[in-house]
Amino acid sequence: MNEKEVVASYALSIIGDAEIIGLGSGTTMLAFLDALRLWEGRKNRIFIPSSEEIARRAREIGLKISDLEEFEYVDMTIDGADEIDRELNLLKGGGGFLTREKILAASSKRYVIIADHTKLVDKLCSKKPLPVEVIRFGFFSTLRRIKERTGWICRIREIGSSRYITDNGNYIVDLFPDKPLENPQDVLKLIKEIPGVVEVGLFLSMADEVYVAFGNEVKRIRRGGGPQLGGKASLIP
Repeated sequence: MNEKEVVASYALSIIGDAEIIGLGSGTTMLAFLDALRLWEGRKNRIFIPSSEEIARRAREIGLKISDLEEFEYVDMTIDGADEIDRELNLLKGGGGFLTREKILAASSKRYVIIADHTKLVDKLCSKKPLPVEVIRFGFFSTLRRIKERTGWICRIREIGSSRYITDNGNYIVDLFPDKPLENPQDVLKLIKEIPGVVEVGLFLSMADEVYVAFGNEVKRIRRGGGPQLGGKASLIP
């Protein structure tokens, strides 16, 4: 198994008695869905996907799915991340689902992140750009304000020759800071205040638990500290 498969399988052991489970998006979550497909415990749970892609995959493997129009709270959400810093702050949005993922995270009693070890960084935006979801109305005005406030290179995300459209019908702008973020809280506030910005891919102080695969082992990462051994993949039920 690769590290995504290792940590995805391990995640089954931490679900416990959670009955309503949120599903993040991304490649690690696709691995988690593969693990769920073989898990008998899935039959008595309700799952709330954060994207149309994950919803479709969930239906294909027979999961019972719902949404936040029916439930105000979620017992736990399992999600991935593009980057994770020492304080367990997250960079997300590489897949384009940051707004729904953040709403789901904020609605969860327990927000759990699973990832491979390459996602650990000292500071956010060390390897990846910062995704920002913006509404299409007045887009060029919004983009100009983002550039003026940050001074960074900003690129509208495209797939092939077309602009990427989120599940919410919006655009994604990827921001390229000139160095890793020293104060992500300030960056979040600066960009979120711009009219037309829907959401920013900085998930700060939201993760309750982070589990990371190092080879064939999974370790729980403590805020401000080092990893704690979580278990070996070979022992995962």
